This record gives sequence, structure tokens and C-alpha cells, in this order.
Amino acid sequence: MEIIASNAIANSVTIFSLGTVFGATSVYYFLRMRRKLDPPTAVPLEERFEFPDLNDEYRLIMAVRNDLRMQKGKVGAQCGHAAVAAYAKALKYRPKTLSRWMQFGGTKITVRLDSEQELLDLDKKAKEIGVLSSIVRDAGQTQVAPGTRTVIAIGPAPKSVLDSITGHLKLY
Repeated sequence: MEIIASNAIANSVTIFSLGTVFGATSVYYFLRMRRKLDPPTAVPLEERFEFPDLNDEYRLIMAVRNDLRMQKGKVGAQCGHAAVAAYAKALKYRPKTLSRWMQFGGTKITVRLDSEQELLDLDKKAKEIGVLSSIVRDAGQTQVAPGTRTVIAIGPAPKSVLDSITGHLKLY
């Protein structure tokens, strides 16, 4: 009887071990094949801008609402959110523009706005001429109400194009 129990335990351990090895190998090959089949995350799209002046510096403009009277740390955090959002959007929709911006050092310029309406007007103007824009809405856990539009990131795009949208604004 002891021999039968001993054989049953040995068989169970063998079957369990083989199943584990087979399962791990299957998962490894499945993930490897899936990675080969997945499309790339940033699909290069036809970009609207073809600029004759290749020396036109690419920048990102971040316009901060001054009427909210946010503290410096809050403004910094909101600008950080805006820069990341602009980067992600450019990576997805304008990878060539993103590459050019990074070649120019990823320049970021911060300007001030006086109202939410001015922020929305900038967004509309940017969209009209085909420049990417990203509006940051605050979670409302510290200084402003939830959903408050705090910052807009415009670009990255060439300086000459951005000046036509935000050239009238003062530095923050």
C-alpha cells in the first residue's frame, strides 16, 4: 500500500512539473508572437507643416491662467502635466515634429493668460491652423476646484507658427 501511495505522489509531482513547464513555455511563446503582431504605438501620419526655413526653432508654449492665483509649486505641477500631455499627443500624431522639437532641446516657454476664455480662444486658434494643443484640467485636491482648466500646452511647432497664436502674450 505504501508503494502505491509513493508512486501516486511521484506521478502527481511529475505531472505537475510537466504542466508548469508546458504552461510557462506556452505563455512565453504567446507573448513573443503577440509582440511581433502588435502595430507600433506611434503611427507616422502625414504632417501638415512643411516649412521652408529649417532653422525655425521648434518650441512648446504653455499658457498659465494667472486669474487662478495658483502658488508656484502648483503652477509647476500643472505645467509638468501640460508638457507630458503635449509630448504624448505629439508622439501619437506628429512624431516628425516631436523629433524636430527634441533636436532643438525641447524648448518650453511659459506665458500668462488672464481668463479661461482666453485659454479656450487659444485652443480654438491652434486647432484652426493645425497645431496640437492640450488643456490641463485640475483634479481639485488642493488649490482649485475639480475640473478647472489651468494650463494649455500649444505645440510643439515652429516658433513662427506659435508666434501667430501666442506672440501677444507676456512671459509668466
